[in-house]
Amino acid sequence: MPSRVACVFLGGLLAASVACPMCARAQAPDEWITMNKDYSSQRYVDLDQITPANVGSLKEVCEVRINDPAVAVFTSGLLMVGRTIYVNTLRATYAIDAASCDLRWRYQIAFKRPEHGVASRGSGYGDGKIFFGTVDGQLIALDAETGKPLWDVENAIGHGENFISAPIAWGGKVFLGIGVSDNGIRGRFMAFDATTGKELWRWYTIPLGNEPGAQSWGNKPSVPPAGGGFWASASLDPMTGEVFAPVANPFPDYLAAVRPGANLYTNSIVSLNISNGKMNWYHQGVPHDQHDWDLGTSPTLYRGRSGKNMLAIAGKDGTVLGIDRDSKELVFRTPGTTRANDGPIGANPVLVCPGTLGGAQWNGTSYNPDTGTLYTGMVDWCWYYGEVPNPADPAHPIPTPVWNFAAPPRGQITAIDGESGDILWQYRAAGPVLAGLVPTKSGLLFAGDVRGNLLALDARTGAVLDRLDAGGALNNGLISYAVDGTQYVAAVVGGVALNTAGVAGPLRVSIFGLHGNDTPKIVRLVPLPRPGSTRAEQAAKEYDGVCADCHGVNAAGGTYPTLERQTQLAGNPEALKAFLAYVPPPMPRLYPGLLSDADVALIAEHLRVLLTPPSAKQEPPAAQQNSPPRP
Repeated sequence: MPSRVACVFLGGLLAASVACPMCARAQAPDEWITMNKDYSSQRYVDLDQITPANVGSLKEVCEVRINDPAVAVFTSGLLMVGRTIYVNTLRATYAIDAASCDLRWRYQIAFKRPEHGVASRGSGYGDGKIFFGTVDGQLIALDAETGKPLWDVENAIGHGENFISAPIAWGGKVFLGIGVSDNGIRGRFMAFDATTGKELWRWYTIPLGNEPGAQSWGNKPSVPPAGGGFWASASLDPMTGEVFAPVANPFPDYLAAVRPGANLYTNSIVSLNISNGKMNWYHQGVPHDQHDWDLGTSPTLYRGRSGKNMLAIAGKDGTVLGIDRDSKELVFRTPGTTRANDGPIGANPVLVCPGTLGGAQWNGTSYNPDTGTLYTGMVDWCWYYGEVPNPADPAHPIPTPVWNFAAPPRGQITAIDGESGDILWQYRAAGPVLAGLVPTKSGLLFAGDVRGNLLALDARTGAVLDRLDAGGALNNGLISYAVDGTQYVAAVVGGVALNTAGVAGPLRVSIFGLHGNDTPKIVRLVPLPRPGSTRAEQAAKEYDGVCADCHGVNAAGGTYPTLERQTQLAGNPEALKAFLAYVPPPMPRLYPGLLSDADVALIAEHLRVLLTPPSAKQEPPAAQQNSPPRP
């Protein structure tokens, strides 16, 4: 017989006893079984040991150094179940004691096909299992106590497809969508059997042929409809049997002329039936997107003070949408960062706010049911958009974003009335706000930015009550919880991810408490083996993991400038160390800190391969190619 658990949902205003095969143990009020705490994604913590009066005494208790070679992007959410924290990197999943930072277990992913991506948004928990997707398209289940693998499913992932978003698990099912829109995929959201991994249903975000919504791409689009992947976790309402999936951008990203129409169901929040995957309703935040303004954050479900059944979701367009779930009507659209020039892209460059890497990224809204207040953290960064010639199709110039060198990115935290959408206060942060926001019962709001600032704000006014230097970028996971009656705050710290002009720092999970001190306990993990069987392969993997996401796999440039003119760095680790140590903003400081001398040496070797003209290249000796991995 299925066990029963009292599930507090929708801000604690509605409690129900739910028959649930996945709920073998009752979730404690402050546990985090999803990266957004629970199925409503409110991120509210019913704890009040840390208060506005004593938060100034908060210090680091311990940290665990995650020594994962060739991994520089650390954007995982955090789970906390029992007294164990779960966190993911590109290559591994870790279980850490939530009070002492001691390692319980580490599971290294065995990739089965080429990886498409450099990050993981984390795991989901259900019925004693940890579920997570991988950048080569596997969905894996582990025993939460031991880390023992239970099953893995490859799910016929196609070219350019992967799993980056964190799954959620409920009712014997695991829910997860594929990425990445920008690879030209046909997005889909899926449900899997939590016991076996068998796919139970799928729903495509891109309608084709005679499917409803296909006409929104025009009768004969010159490029086949594509995109609609997933960056973020879904939310779920057990009472109504709905799972709410946030869909990302269409493809091609900016060349909207080849895909006329609204381009359903991209940039939409979609309600699906938990049982069969049928769509109930949707709201499209940005029709016919030509600015790459995904809905790339999880929606928050809550009841307003008047009892209205609401959904809020923040987007890369810099707004927060408030939707009445009963009437399906848009109640408010509130800006959470600077907005300007959101019209069509033309031949003359225009400064658009937010740019393609602005607005809400990865973490969306949180909600305090005690005050009826929504909170959102965003990236405040404007980019220039204009058209460049298209040699392949002169009739369709290519709209292209170029980042604004004159104004480095900042961050903004906005408090919003959850019923009306009125702005209550705003806080300007030193750097982009990517970490999740955590409102607590005591009236605090925990936040973090990529400049390494862990912030404790007065949730009612936005005043900064405490600021801690975390020693590295806060790029996603930030939670609060209690172990043995003691309240803690834990954060994912370090690495690179939108932290231009910010700090990087080694990858770690840091735990803070009122009993911390100036000499916290440091747990240093034994390094994972370097990926690659030869020295040349290890060098390529190191470059790909640290540099390629910004500067391109061939160093020809991507989101950020080309490295083709930096030939003095090719094969010269000393020159590269000096360059990395003193390179001015907006590039983050990678060395010393995130990268070791061995890491820099490998990157320099691969730059020699990429930047040296073919006629001048000299391969390293075979003995050097096959030398053992260095720590």
